[in-house]
Amino acid sequence: MVNSRAERGKFAVIVIFRVLESKVDEFQQALRVHSENAWGEAGSRKFVSYVDEVDPTTFYLYELYENREAFEAHTRAEYMPLFRERANPLLREPAVVLRGFPVFKEYSSPKGDI
Repeated sequence: MVNSRAERGKFAVIVIFRVLESKVDEFQQALRVHSENAWGEAGSRKFVSYVDEVDPTTFYLYELYENREAFEAHTRAEYMPLFRERANPLLREPAVVLRGFPVFKEYSSPKGDI
């Protein structure tokens, strides 16, 4: 059973970026600066970037926050407009953003905390 929003606590975001082939290096540079900025944010538990094993122009960003409010603070950070300004022209299509809460109230498992 899915918990009510008030009980959900942690908040996760997955972003999928599909980058123009000729712009991969430039995108990686922008993503590095963006990630370094995000790593220092209060309320940010994880902020990890991945590249697809089959398509090197597809990147995944996994973000985990203490709660929805911490994510909202991230979206208002002063460096966000700069990242969008740098990254958006490098994309083949708009980024896909998935947002959600944990399904279960328990936040840890034998495989680690979420």
